[in-house]
Amino acid sequence: MENFVNPFPKLCEDYAQRFDAASDNRDIQAIKKLLIETENFLKNHSDVKYAPLYYCVGTSYGNLRTYGYSVKSDNTELSTEEKDLSLERELFCFRRCFELLEDSELIKEEYEPYVLGLKLQLYTNYANALEACGRKAAAMKFYRKVLEMNSKFGMAEGNIGRALQHYSALVHDSGHVAYLHHFAYNYLKDSLSKPDVHESAKRYFKWCMNTYTHEIIETFLEKKLEIAEYSLGEKTEETYRRWCLRHHLFLNPLNDLPQELSCFATDSLHLPDMITPIEQIEPPMYFAMFNQLKQEYVYARYLCYEAFCEREEPHFADKETHLINLYDYPQYSIRIEGLKTAFRQLYSIFDKAAFFVNDYWDIGIHERDINYRTIWLSGYGVGKKHYEYKNKLMPDENIALKSMFWIHNEFNKRFGDADNPYAKNIQVLRNALEHKFVKVHNGILYDGKQGETEIGIDSFYHITEDKLLQYTLELLEIVREWLIDLTMAVHIEEMKRRDGETEEKSYPVFLMEFDDEWKV
Repeated sequence: MENFVNPFPKLCEDYAQRFDAASDNRDIQAIKKLLIETENFLKNHSDVKYAPLYYCVGTSYGNLRTYGYSVKSDNTELSTEEKDLSLERELFCFRRCFELLEDSELIKEEYEPYVLGLKLQLYTNYANALEACGRKAAAMKFYRKVLEMNSKFGMAEGNIGRALQHYSALVHDSGHVAYLHHFAYNYLKDSLSKPDVHESAKRYFKWCMNTYTHEIIETFLEKKLEIAEYSLGEKTEETYRRWCLRHHLFLNPLNDLPQELSCFATDSLHLPDMITPIEQIEPPMYFAMFNQLKQEYVYARYLCYEAFCEREEPHFADKETHLINLYDYPQYSIRIEGLKTAFRQLYSIFDKAAFFVNDYWDIGIHERDINYRTIWLSGYGVGKKHYEYKNKLMPDENIALKSMFWIHNEFNKRFGDADNPYAKNIQVLRNALEHKFVKVHNGILYDGKQGETEIGIDSFYHITEDKLLQYTLELLEIVREWLIDLTMAVHIEEMKRRDGETEEKSYPVFLMEFDDEWKV
């Protein structure tokens, strides 16, 4: 189609040019004035055609943060609270832009190149913001989205290369580290030849490449990476494993890469080596805790997969179950109940991991009060029941803990002046599944009246099967990220503890793997 139309007014382009000029000149005061001016404008103009302005504002908050400033402060030594507030505003603006770009008014063929061009930049900068939160896996998801839309978009290639360098520094499996560095180097290298990469970004990406020694570049990074291909099993198993690969759900950092290779189709994630007192005869209990967390995740993932695979006929356990047809098109089946179970089990992993965190970091929360919210506090309870505890979690000193903290924020904080989508949808659904009635409907036949976060006048929480699948898949992704972060946080902490060791000798204890043959 040749007659493409730009749906965004010239005012958006004018603001973009002014923001770019201020950023190129590192004119902090000009950026601040533009932010105030643009945000005041957006308070009175909510049309979808102004979506690019939210992108400009979010990007400029990111630029200020990178330069070490905030809108409300000229102090280059920002406090953690000031940095977090700036990041929150950045995330909100990008998410608001997402919402506007999904409006039906903009989903027209004649607008396609203009909307796509904005999405490429938006997704890349949003991934950069997630990376700044420490959220490596979440950032990789959006870099992948960009490369799926345009595999030659240089800014995404350069940034994914930079992000993979950061990711590799947190992974404790040496084989995985080597793979991540190889992909990182080659993404950085490819970005340098792309016309969309501006000169300052090229200089930065080249600097990232130069962190590798000449010997490593020649002997490994410039060589073709030989990756063995493995069988994924018989047809049924292969279909399942391909589904997990495609949705990037294996507990394996390599499954965050855009490439979907068979050798990445394993749940190889495990805790790092740990130092314990010599008098402790048994292996640390944390390995057993993590075994349980992994197994519960894998079970929930399989239940979710089964729900995606619609049956041609009812499950035998559903036959001869007497139910009343009330003509509201509900979905009653073993498959749907399995999906509900998957959702509930996934959500419970957050709190179970909090027990791990409380014990490993010796925080001191009473057992009945431990959950993924309280581990970030320094006291709990009201009145006479209030008590303080020695919170040792330092997200600013452990990037993986920082990621876990921001995942916690997804469910428990408001970003800007908008409700957080996770809090609105996933938390309310979880509470309904645990304590109330949830009716899952066939989406084609059901025309719901109330909003998704409301309980209907019939005392049911109503949701379509497609929405339940969507939220469960989102929860799978974020719980996977939480578990990967947990292993990396322990890895960072163990390295700190080694640095603080006395000259006392330590002896290795080898732990045997739990064989597949025993999992019956």
